[in-house]
Amino acid sequence: MTGIIRLLEWLRYHVFWIKDFFMGAKISNHIKKIQEVLENKDPIQTKKIHENDLQGLLNHAVTTTPYYKDIKQKKSLSAFPVINKNIINSNPSQFKSSLFLKTNNKTVSTSGSTGALLTVSQNKDKVDRNTADTIYFSVLAGFKVGHKLYYLRHWSTQYKKSKIMSFIQNIVPIEVINMNGDKIEVLLNQLEGDPSKKGWLGYASGFESICQYLDSKKSKPIDANFKSIIAISENLNKQTKQRMEFYFRTPIVSRYSNMENGIIAQQQTDSTSHFVINWASYHVEILKLDSDETAEFGELGRIVVTDLFNFATPLIRYDTGDIGIMEATSRFPVLSGIEGRKLDCVFSTNGTLISSFIIIEACNFSGINQVQLIQETKTQYTLRLNCSEKFNHEIAVIEKFRSFLGKDAKLLIEYVNEIPILDSGKRRSVINNFLK
Repeated sequence: MTGIIRLLEWLRYHVFWIKDFFMGAKISNHIKKIQEVLENKDPIQTKKIHENDLQGLLNHAVTTTPYYKDIKQKKSLSAFPVINKNIINSNPSQFKSSLFLKTNNKTVSTSGSTGALLTVSQNKDKVDRNTADTIYFSVLAGFKVGHKLYYLRHWSTQYKKSKIMSFIQNIVPIEVINMNGDKIEVLLNQLEGDPSKKGWLGYASGFESICQYLDSKKSKPIDANFKSIIAISENLNKQTKQRMEFYFRTPIVSRYSNMENGIIAQQQTDSTSHFVINWASYHVEILKLDSDETAEFGELGRIVVTDLFNFATPLIRYDTGDIGIMEATSRFPVLSGIEGRKLDCVFSTNGTLISSFIIIEACNFSGINQVQLIQETKTQYTLRLNCSEKFNHEIAVIEKFRSFLGKDAKLLIEYVNEIPILDSGKRRSVINNFLK
């Protein structure tokens, strides 16, 4: 049986690349270009490649896209306005390039679970670039074409795959919603009984639920032959990362991506927690929270992305709705932290933004299984706790939270059996009702 599985892995790998070769080696050529930027040790050459790609996109946008036609200083990115979902949705035809109106484009849509729904057209070269980005960053995490992929997410109608397509792509879809103990037990038995070289891609909250189940069983590490584990869509906290690596004997990294763009950044498998930005395919800025001025290195701000390869719908200086911190390095700037959406952040009573990771750290008490902090007003907060029967640290938790929320913070603790999951299958660790 194992021999047949290895043969199928070999066939899938070689069939993919043979097909790509006869299709003009589009994917492999894109990967070479990605490597040329991200692995090039010559900063001058790297900058030149990046600037040429950026300038090509800006020229194209001004020439063929109604929204950008009046921009005079097309060589300067700062001359282009910052856009967001609402601006695009107000007049979507203004963002479509006249050169791609009649071409066979791919349509992608955001989930709309935490904001407005956005639909974007992507030209064929952009689709190929996304495929190349996926392969490149998956390899960095330990996964390669031919491995089986266990994919943990909410499989809504938009994303559902047929059994035939799942077999061809070697994907095992796992539904994250209503993941109870019985379902987790079935999944774990399936993983242990499958000798395939495999990768795991999924929501961080789904991995958290699995770890909680294994904790409750006082489980030993599981031999499931994972070569990579990648968390997507939600912040991966330190505790879940450590527990996943313990139980499945594989480094886990967090990937920052979205549907409208693609893979923007990803952690490395070493001990560092920063995100390597995909400068080969995107130009990333961090702008101040309250203006379109560039934030300083180390300053929390809005993540603004320019997609260098979507010529069908140029997204230039696109405000993702997420916030993060950029740090300088000897080569490329990196993202040292990604906090998620602004409305998924809370502020202290004096207006200081509080990291969601600090919140997780603050609840590092025995007996706490899940936590969710809700800001109700400027000074009022609700802390939802999913705890074991042995939890007896309520006073210590309140004192801990007041130490960073403010001495005048009014904190109400609400005990729940489960932190609710959104319709999208994601779970929010913080909610801000005050900003709405």
